Amino acid sequence: MQFAEDLEHTRLVVSHRYDAARITPAPEFDEIVQLARAVCDAPVAAINFVDEEHEWIQAVAGLPEDCIDDPTGICARVLPPGDVVVVRDVAADARFRSFLQTHPDSSIRFYAAASLLAPDGGHVGTLCILDHQPRDLTAKQKSLLKALARRVINELELRRSLEAERQALREAEKLLADKDQLLAQNKMLMQEVDHRVKNSLQLVSSLLMLQARRLGNSEAGNALEEAHRRIASVAAAHDQLYRASGSDRVDMSVFIDGICGALAVHRPGNIDGIEVRADPVVLGSKRAMKTGMLVAELVMNGLKHAYPDGRRGSIRVELKTEGPIARLSVSDDGVGLPSDFIFEGGKGLGMRLVRSIVDQFEGKVSVDPGPGARFVVEIPKDIESSGRA
Repeated sequence: MQFAEDLEHTRLVVSHRYDAARITPAPEFDEIVQLARAVCDAPVAAINFVDEEHEWIQAVAGLPEDCIDDPTGICARVLPPGDVVVVRDVAADARFRSFLQTHPDSSIRFYAAASLLAPDGGHVGTLCILDHQPRDLTAKQKSLLKALARRVINELELRRSLEAERQALREAEKLLADKDQLLAQNKMLMQEVDHRVKNSLQLVSSLLMLQARRLGNSEAGNALEEAHRRIASVAAAHDQLYRASGSDRVDMSVFIDGICGALAVHRPGNIDGIEVRADPVVLGSKRAMKTGMLVAELVMNGLKHAYPDGRRGSIRVELKTEGPIARLSVSDDGVGLPSDFIFEGGKGLGMRLVRSIVDQFEGKVSVDPGPGARFVVEIPKDIESSGRA
């Protein structure tokens, strides 16, 4: 048996394992003491907890509010080492001499208690039975009292598990909130990077155009103007991707319309416009960017070569979905392609760029005969799901 001065281990167990001081009155504990009182045929039953500083009654049954008896005074004196402790006559037991001297009017004469043992073996407190006359417990009553003590521990363990689950949920919610904050910061950073890239491309394009104008219609001037157009096309595609992409999936009807609108602003005066008819095909952002560059390159090729010597006309861009294929066509009604034109063998920078992008798509390109010129590109829509760009 342990006396009150040996309770340190008990107090540490209940304090740190169950945080018992914060447990509020609960019907589960009230039910247990009522059952203990009934099975032991005793007037009073109580659940006694201890923490690092004091002992207290968590639940009690059969003790009138105006009763002078204090069960904690008895429960604090005996902590059984695992079995049921029975004190048949409190008045005849030396362990309670100081209690009786302090409480000379106490009517308690019988005490029995089952230890509340945590799974690691530490004492948490007692489930005790009190009576006003000396007596004993039967073997069956002792067994039932121990079973009820285990139910107290099960309730404490359940509360501990629920609190751990609630804590895990709180931590998960915090992690999700932190994740959302990081995603928002990342999105803001990406937008800032996109904005700076777009401005840088536009600045380089403008500088090239100014230099080309200074050089006039010379080989160097024409080369700078060509470089200007290509950078302008990349800037237009990048700008429209920035505007159209709220996620990693891009509606190509909006994207292509924006690119062609940006290119149409700087079209030659004899070009009436760029007509766009695009189905709402959805592609990933990487695929969308490359498709945009492809559109820009083919449209610029038409703006430059389709209508020479002031001829009037327009450029048409269409995007149709046909099962797993997105079919892109860029056409005009201009002078058409040279009779010796071979797409696969074209050495111009524009055609080499188109071939490079189509190869990345693992797509196909066909060039339809006149009048005018018509490039048709077949793009597998689901290629990104296989991990290819």
